[in-house]
Amino acid sequence: MDAHAGGSGVFERAYSPHASRGRGRNRGEEDRMTKTNATRARDAASAQGARKRTAPAQANAASAQGNASAHDAPEQPAYRNLADIADATQAWELSGPAALRDADEAYASSGTDVRMHHTCCHNCYNCCPVWVRTEDGVAVKIEGDLDGTLSKGAICTKCLNQLHLVYSPRHVLHPMKRVGERGTNEWEAISWDEALDLAATQMALAIRKYGPYSIMVGAGGGGTYGNVFQRVTQDALGAPVCISAGGCQCYLPADCAGQWMHGGSNNRHEGNNAREMWNAWHPTMECVVLWGAQTSASGAGYAARANADMRERGVKTIVVDPYLTEEAAKADIWLPVRPMSDIAMLLGWFHYIIANKLYDEQFCKYWTNYPFLIDPDTRLPLKAEEVWPDYVNPAADPNDVYDTPAYVCFDARTNSVQPFPFSLPKDSPVDPVVFCEAEVNGRLCKTGGQIQWEACQEWTLEKTAQVTWVDADTIERAVKLYATTLSGIGTGQFADMSELSSNFIFGTMALDILCGKVDKPGVVLTEQKPASRHTTRPTLFWCDRPYQETFGVGWTVGLTENENLRRSQAAVERLNEQGVDGLAKQRQFVDYQMARLGSDKHKAVHQWQLNELAPVRRALKTGEPYKIAVRWEQSGNKYCVMGHGEEWNEAYATLDYCIHQQPHMTSTTIEDADLFLPLQEWLEFEHGTETVTQFNQTFMRKQIVHLGETADPFIVVTQLVDKVCEKLGGSDKILYRDFQFNGTYRTKEDIYPVWAKLFGVDDWEQAVKHSEDHTLTVPIDELYQFYQYLDIADDGLPAGFATLSRKCEPYVTMAVMNGHTGFPYHFPYEQTGPNGEWLEYDAVCTYKEQSENMLQDDPDYPFYLTTGRIAHYHHSTLRNAPYSRELIPVPDVRLNPRDARELGVAHGDWVELSSRRGRTRGRAYLTEGVRPGVVMMERFYFPESYDKTQKNFSGGWRQCNVNLMARDDVVNPTFASASWRGYRVNVRKAEKPEGIWTEPHEFEPFMPTLHTQDNTQEVFRHA
Repeated sequence: MDAHAGGSGVFERAYSPHASRGRGRNRGEEDRMTKTNATRARDAASAQGARKRTAPAQANAASAQGNASAHDAPEQPAYRNLADIADATQAWELSGPAALRDADEAYASSGTDVRMHHTCCHNCYNCCPVWVRTEDGVAVKIEGDLDGTLSKGAICTKCLNQLHLVYSPRHVLHPMKRVGERGTNEWEAISWDEALDLAATQMALAIRKYGPYSIMVGAGGGGTYGNVFQRVTQDALGAPVCISAGGCQCYLPADCAGQWMHGGSNNRHEGNNAREMWNAWHPTMECVVLWGAQTSASGAGYAARANADMRERGVKTIVVDPYLTEEAAKADIWLPVRPMSDIAMLLGWFHYIIANKLYDEQFCKYWTNYPFLIDPDTRLPLKAEEVWPDYVNPAADPNDVYDTPAYVCFDARTNSVQPFPFSLPKDSPVDPVVFCEAEVNGRLCKTGGQIQWEACQEWTLEKTAQVTWVDADTIERAVKLYATTLSGIGTGQFADMSELSSNFIFGTMALDILCGKVDKPGVVLTEQKPASRHTTRPTLFWCDRPYQETFGVGWTVGLTENENLRRSQAAVERLNEQGVDGLAKQRQFVDYQMARLGSDKHKAVHQWQLNELAPVRRALKTGEPYKIAVRWEQSGNKYCVMGHGEEWNEAYATLDYCIHQQPHMTSTTIEDADLFLPLQEWLEFEHGTETVTQFNQTFMRKQIVHLGETADPFIVVTQLVDKVCEKLGGSDKILYRDFQFNGTYRTKEDIYPVWAKLFGVDDWEQAVKHSEDHTLTVPIDELYQFYQYLDIADDGLPAGFATLSRKCEPYVTMAVMNGHTGFPYHFPYEQTGPNGEWLEYDAVCTYKEQSENMLQDDPDYPFYLTTGRIAHYHHSTLRNAPYSRELIPVPDVRLNPRDARELGVAHGDWVELSSRRGRTRGRAYLTEGVRPGVVMMERFYFPESYDKTQKNFSGGWRQCNVNLMARDDVVNPTFASASWRGYRVNVRKAEKPEGIWTEPHEFEPFMPTLHTQDNTQEVFRHA
């Protein structure tokens, strides 16, 4: 949506107390001025006896003051809402001449203080650059920045909704303590001092009584405004239980696959990796495969617009998706697969490409581990020294620091098994065979390529068509277009919400590697920025966390075992020098990591410090293997985005105490919370590092308004951990107090120098005044860095990749090792399976169906459910934004008209969906965009359900929550991804649930006001 083409007009009418005075978007001094102190002055003037600001509010006030471009701006009068401003200024644009009245002469002669502020949106993860217009300190309009490399001035509904959210009467402005029973929504406002003291007291009590494992942290994309502070809480306290609304269900598999297989980026569009398709400056890509990637819905402001440009340049698109998405509607080839039959489609592509020799043989030979012969017992590639004990590796580092192993292959030159040392292809002593098996020391060994071939050998076009419901000719056209052009596969997160997550991500990345679509123009798997070039053996430590430096725990890929051991010992010695028993502290850290529930079976959860979901729920209910007493929920609304809501509701009821922090109360608050900590919306949120680079740009996010005592979560987490230490009697009572400084801070003054250095400025407070001049921009010619793996490093060898073999690893060695011992997360310690056994995770893409699929007849549940995204909402957020709710008030259940006729359902009718685990409702949307037998539904919740006007009060998550039907009893072996889509359901006609709003006038209570210090409480019952 282009803001300058009327996209924000309706929002401006709702907010602007003055007639529009044009865009105001020039680079003159006045338009470059940032915010005044008017908002804070208005709050202060209206407080009259309100409690004194405590630490978080003081820090935020200091932050806002630092952003001000006119510190001596006159104070503005206090207003309660926009109508008051209109009366006072006599300029309400909808008022006619009859509304004119007498006013104070001095005030009447004063002008409106109009300012433009540059920042970036945060209503999804794409951080589009925007200009925000304020009038007398009030944000009245959001416009896209024409200089955004991809967005080019476009913004979407999610961004525009910020004006409704920051000024929403439901935006909580003060800490709130529950005064009634849980679920009654009865609260009273308290000071930050009291809130922090209360939270710390409860956490310290639980730690004394049960130990630090009793503290549970909640994380996830369902409204989380940061992605590090929940991990910092865990590492400071040594609290292993963290469940994420996403995590195992969202991007964790891709993050691991990128590191394990490629030593870097992955192919996930929503992670902002697959960007070559948007390279309009040096256009090379000829085709892109969008596999389950709803980029226009996930990032409408920049991705939808960039996709249109891409298609206009002539880039062909192949879309694999069971639903006619925006991308599918414009695709050159659409493959409407049966939901979750994607693994069959992938193997059909593998078969066709290998059988017809459309793969890149030279790349596979010398830059992948496909030619390595695999030990049938360990399932690991054989190293030359294991076959020939006297072998001397010519690539070995004489200093024993960097690791470049030599492996074993079948050599076509000598027709025998030979060592395969690392070198440039022209210097290789062997001509390795990719697909073969050979006898090694009396055992038959297959190459990694042969293992993948055997996994796909039966998947002819005919069989693939039968299983996926897509005709063979269309499949063949698609795979030939992909294989014979400069192209790549960009994926979405759909498969993460299934037990097939590892099969899918390993398969899609391996296909690109098989075809040599790596680190060259026109492909998806590229590394960007000059920093991706290497002069030494490239190394990688998982998720770039300082665990090896701090505790000596974890393996750095690219270093030898001896060097990893040396670094581990050095960390222990540093701890000893601090007066700490270093070995004991290291063991304490490892024990805490291994105590993650379900991590003994699904060891890749350690990548993001998560847990398998079902064991956490059991622990809450039973107290085994340890008691969980206090929950610190740092994400938005678990009930909206997770399965088994009723069981979680029962489990959470066992908690002694629950703290929830968010800008708005959600179902989680109403059902579970005892204490609510109000966070800032993004127009209030200043930050220099918690932003995502949009293409080649990173923007400062600055505080433009600040209402009440809303707080920065990165300060809150530090202060609360400080308080816990105080209650326990010292930092030595928790795991590692200083670890919380990994991205967090006590005051803005602590972090300003860090942010300033990042953006190359000397003074952050001065820089934010003209933040549009301090965007970090990587020149396009420098952004794209191709063929890095061919750079010659200081050992005289090509740099290669930051993987175990220094090559791409479509045979995912790291997955095998992770299943065996938990590698690389706990080195020098090991984590085996529940009974001390090795677990065997797949190393290549193999066929597996969802446990509930459409291949068997099931008359009780004849339909197959998939889910997806829509452009109006992000995860569990924005359901309290009135204009988005007017457009999409309830979740649609997309049905094929043929199915609807048989059910007696018309467009707009309410229907009930049911699975073997639960039931829910939605409104029928008839479309040929889904096949017969398939239904598609988006997740939802209803904040109006706990509005004070409701007769029948509820948490708002039961009426139309698709995840009530989901399952987590069957999960992916590697990543513990649960099945939140791709299962059997039934559909029947039903009635509209009570208490939910569908008509525009009903959303009036969500319409924005200007908060004063004391009006937040008006929306709460009995407050």
